[in-house]
Amino acid sequence: MVKAKAISLSVRPIQSADLCFPMAGIIEFQLDTILGQTVQAFSREALLERLRPKAELPKEPSMFGVDVPATKLGLGARIRPPPIGPDEIDAEIGRSVLSRLRAADIATQLVQAASWYGLKESADLTDEAVASRRSLLGNNLNDPNSVPKLLDSLARQIRDRGTQIDDAYQSNGTGYIGADTGRSDTVANTTGGQSFATTSTTSNFASEYRYPIADNRLSHQRAEIMLRQERHAARRMVALHTPESIAFERAMAAAEVRKIQVTYLDTFLLAPFDGVITGVFRNLGDFVAAGQPVMRLENDTRVYLVGTIKCRSLISVGNKVNVTTTLFGTPGAAQAEFEGYVSAIRGHDAIDEQWDVLIRCDNIANGKRILPINYSFDFDATDLEITL
Repeated sequence: MVKAKAISLSVRPIQSADLCFPMAGIIEFQLDTILGQTVQAFSREALLERLRPKAELPKEPSMFGVDVPATKLGLGARIRPPPIGPDEIDAEIGRSVLSRLRAADIATQLVQAASWYGLKESADLTDEAVASRRSLLGNNLNDPNSVPKLLDSLARQIRDRGTQIDDAYQSNGTGYIGADTGRSDTVANTTGGQSFATTSTTSNFASEYRYPIADNRLSHQRAEIMLRQERHAARRMVALHTPESIAFERAMAAAEVRKIQVTYLDTFLLAPFDGVITGVFRNLGDFVAAGQPVMRLENDTRVYLVGTIKCRSLISVGNKVNVTTTLFGTPGAAQAEFEGYVSAIRGHDAIDEQWDVLIRCDNIANGKRILPINYSFDFDATDLEITL
């Protein structure tokens, strides 16, 4: 154990933060008596964990493309809890709010997103809806009753029909048809028993030329092109409605709601740790930019003694330090005694026997604070004993 003296040693809180909003806005709520109040920490992470719906990607084995029943991917529940809206978030936070921004537009967006999510859940992602879509589209691309397989069958039938018509045209001649020529014969009888016969020939030189076998082949090619487009769309539809794709769809819908929930939560200023509000920089009605300090929160239940001490011995991190001092140097006042531990140490630049230190101390004794924040120790009234 060695003696030491405080050259320049002052009290700093271990936890201190200038609280700010991560977004710009106008302060809508803030108590005018917030300065000096003791506040309790609010766990933002715990609230995010309680929010619904959960924006989570599907887990194995669906990530490997295995055809897994819907119930194995969490799609089996017919009744799911509704998404958390702005009113529920307000109720969860309650009196923990230190300050908040105007957020009526974000609250409206959240209500809209939650309603859309609930509608999609009830219309598209129920067990019945998923089963109906898969029965109509097919379970996978190899399902004989899937839409792509049915289109393959239709393509074969069109090809066979075109081949048969092509064979018929070839057997009857492949020449094209030019201008149409027609002949009509008419016989008329009169009352006198006489007969008149007339013959008329009509040629249509303005009609289109036709090439039946070529027209059939063109029609078949157009049908094949259309079928290929439909087949591509059908394959995509089947792939989008596999169990793993439906799980991704649910995650996307939930993520849209969660994004707005987090944005709405960012309009509240909450205490990340227990402490005392020791500074207020913005007030009700003020505009604040993102990251601009609104108030300062400090926790002085544990403090650092920061500064320079004089000791003719080697000091190391973790050494125990006993501090004896007369607060404010008042003659005849009772001495305060407390202990701490060296958290950081480095040699002073100019003088070998001086050390720049951080000593961590508990600042509570018998339910009361020992040292005020920013208190500076008097050289003559303070003694330190360091256990090496």
